[in-house]
Amino acid sequence: MTMETRLNKTLDVVVLYSAGHLGSAIVMNRLINMPGVRIVGVVKAQPLKLSLRGKSHTRRHLQKIGWKFAWLLFWQRCVQGLGYLLTLLPFVDNRLQPAWKIASDHGIDLHACRNVNDVACRQFISRLEPDLLISAYFPQILAPDIIALPRIGVLNIHPGWLPAYRGAMAYFWVLKNGSDRGGVSLHWIDAGIDTGKLLARRSFRLKPGATQETALIYTAVIGARLTQRIIRKLQRGETLAQEITGEDEDSAYFPMPGDQDFADYFEKHRFFRIRDVLGLMLFKKYL
Repeated sequence: MTMETRLNKTLDVVVLYSAGHLGSAIVMNRLINMPGVRIVGVVKAQPLKLSLRGKSHTRRHLQKIGWKFAWLLFWQRCVQGLGYLLTLLPFVDNRLQPAWKIASDHGIDLHACRNVNDVACRQFISRLEPDLLISAYFPQILAPDIIALPRIGVLNIHPGWLPAYRGAMAYFWVLKNGSDRGGVSLHWIDAGIDTGKLLARRSFRLKPGATQETALIYTAVIGARLTQRIIRKLQRGETLAQEITGEDEDSAYFPMPGDQDFADYFEKHRFFRIRDVLGLMLFKKYL
């Protein structure tokens, strides 16, 4: 069955998400109540564990991103944890639910993995027989046998304007590079990195004082809407022609930022604001 197969039923979807990632949570909150979509499984990428005893992989990762950024990530997770605890208060009823909580409340199978391409994860997805995989800020590269599992294909919400911003943390790079506009793209995943067939994309203005957190939130909100639009087309049986090629546009790949990249970024920008994180989680600010 190809990507253009006509469907006359509810789509069974497996969501690939990153633990503790606000972008993943926004997408899950949007998709869970979408008519015609049944989330049958969630694959959760585990966050990096910082071990004082020292694993070589952990040390290399910290050396690359730098201790300042590692501390900011830790502090950001603490703020998100506080936000989640506040959402449990009885008078907070317009809250952003973490992806794992949505899975738990709706009886959705969840599989936590260190490597999406291992046998256990492949068997988990295969057993669910999904029509679609949706990659919502998932940080791992999918092997061809994983890409081939869903009946239609794997949709990726990429937080950058393709093909100009391929690679990791595009919402960080647009700010570091001094751009006044961000972007988000929706494409099929193929064997390359952000090279699959483009289905939709949209740009947005970066307001003065924007942080990587607010840029990320915009990409998730817009990306979820684009995903809903493409899913509705699939449900109507429309053929998803590649109307966007990007062949006449500049293409660039941006890797995971390193210590010096973050140092340059922090000279002009903040990484996140506590009020933005709590505002999103408690009152769905920006949504």
